[in-house]
Amino acid sequence: MFAIPGIIALIVFILARPQEFILVLQRVPFLHLFTALAVIGWIVDVRLRRLQPVSVPTLPWVLAFLGWAVVCTAVVAPEKLLGRGVHLAIVFCLYGVVAHGIQKFRTFQLVAGALVATCLFITTVCFHQGLAPKQCIAGELSADGDLNGAPDGRRCESAEQCLGPDAEPGKQYRCEHVGMAETFSIDERVRYRGELHDPNEVALTISAGALSFLIAFSLRRRSPLGLLFCACGVIFVVATVLLTKSRGGLVSAMLVPGVYVVRRYGLWAVLPGVTLAATAVLLGGRSGHAADVSTELRYEAWATGFELFKTNPVFGVGSGQFVEHHFLTAHNSFVLALGELGFLGLVLFSTVLYLSGKTLVVGLRDLSHVPGSAVVQVWGMALLASLCGILFQINTLSFAYHSVLWLFLGLIGAWYSAIRHHVPTFRVTFGWLDMALVVSGCLAYALVLLPMFLRYKGMM
Repeated sequence: MFAIPGIIALIVFILARPQEFILVLQRVPFLHLFTALAVIGWIVDVRLRRLQPVSVPTLPWVLAFLGWAVVCTAVVAPEKLLGRGVHLAIVFCLYGVVAHGIQKFRTFQLVAGALVATCLFITTVCFHQGLAPKQCIAGELSADGDLNGAPDGRRCESAEQCLGPDAEPGKQYRCEHVGMAETFSIDERVRYRGELHDPNEVALTISAGALSFLIAFSLRRRSPLGLLFCACGVIFVVATVLLTKSRGGLVSAMLVPGVYVVRRYGLWAVLPGVTLAATAVLLGGRSGHAADVSTELRYEAWATGFELFKTNPVFGVGSGQFVEHHFLTAHNSFVLALGELGFLGLVLFSTVLYLSGKTLVVGLRDLSHVPGSAVVQVWGMALLASLCGILFQINTLSFAYHSVLWLFLGLIGAWYSAIRHHVPTFRVTFGWLDMALVVSGCLAYALVLLPMFLRYKGMM
């Protein structure tokens, strides 16, 4: 499979970002190189008949969503079209080569292993960071309150200790944990770098990319050593999620095993799961004034997104332009799509998510009693658990164009493609009833639920 090396390299370089802390790797634009390598590999595989040029159900809707994002940007902010076009093209290539370049469960498992290894590397860096001594971080505050700077080597226990004769004039200082790969915490919450510079994004990524897939690997390989490794990995990931102090991340981490529990024991198992999740959030999430301020700022961003939608309900303000109208990003993927791409953008984005979820549900249901479908069930449940955690947390994260989301949407497409390789008659359709459900849900969200919630919170 010529596409697989490019796909694995893309996963590593998009998530782990070695090119950002290994200087020799900065001389070559590896993201663009590996994107081209994966696409060319897919073309070669198709020409050699190793892959079938069969599209997955979400492909036309993904093309419509990303194409509409380009149109909105061209209409409202044409000067930003080139930059956004390149970003959206990379997102599409990531989704496309993963969804269509993996058509067998053997290669699916290989890519899943690479994803788990990458997420465990990120987990290791963040876990070490949370236990590392604190140092003075010197830099400048950004609009969202983050500090763009670097550690100066001085140990500290509080930010006040970083001031004094050794402080650089005009610099802002914080006292944070400093870890490997030139990373440091924010408000003592562990985080990574690149697209995972936010603790909430780290929690979501390692829960979806490591926690659920480690459970899947433990079900696939039931050897004592394999089970021990997977169990240790699960504990390691959960401990790191706790160090992020992400309330949404903790719930997402609880949702992953919760999906397995519900499928095994039924909906009655939801109640103790909710109780356990609430306890975990209370004990491990943020609380106090800082958490209240963060929540208040998030609601303000949602109110701004709704105002942008009311100002231009058709084209919005253009892809990636939310921060041009507010000092924070939307902190909600659906509000982001609504504000930047208008109502049609929200419908297209929701359709992609709906159809991805339907693909998993239909596949797990229809093939549950087919002989030899154990591999389908294992990886389908892992993807369903990951998707549930992602869908919950993107309500507080701007993930509409985030690589992690599109990677998982691509993996769902790859799961569908692998099923089609073995069961060519398998189909997942999107009919008028599905469209009615999505559109009515978007109408209720944009015109009723969101404004009512904002009015209740005093934001309108």
